[in-house]
Amino acid sequence: MKEKDHILTLQETEQLCHQYMDCRLSVLEETELRYFLTQVDYHSVLIDEVREIMNIDTYFADKNIIEAGKKLSPKWVRYMSMAASIAVVICISLFFIKTSSSESVEPQSYYIAYVDGHLLSDEEAQLQVEEAKKSADDFIKKMEELEAHEQEMIDDFFYENNLEV
Repeated sequence: MKEKDHILTLQETEQLCHQYMDCRLSVLEETELRYFLTQVDYHSVLIDEVREIMNIDTYFADKNIIEAGKKLSPKWVRYMSMAASIAVVICISLFFIKTSSSESVEPQSYYIAYVDGHLLSDEEAQLQVEEAKKSADDFIKKMEELEAHEQEMIDDFFYENNLEV
């Protein structure tokens, strides 16, 4: 790896990958191996595994995108950018049109309820929810009446004993 002009064979590269997997390479040798794997197009199970561990796949993807971008003419890139911008504006406009028109429509709701492990139909579940809601409202009303009655009793007690609050 120290000779700059020497291109490694597939077998030599696999041998270095074995050494990398066995943690027998120095930091400098690992760096050189990483660089070498980005420059060659060798493939084997071991080499691909080392590339994956070193996150070199993303490097190749980025490199291919950059090279593809260099092949496009600036005029073509400008047109593609404009088309993408227009598409984004259209999508956002359609989203706002859809959401603004759907706000006027009353949202539909559905109920899901289980009694003793059995799924109730939508109508039965709605009845169960409405009964529970009515029961809770009745309970709150009784508690408010009880609180008002207790406050009245406290006020009477203070009035009868000439105490100030």
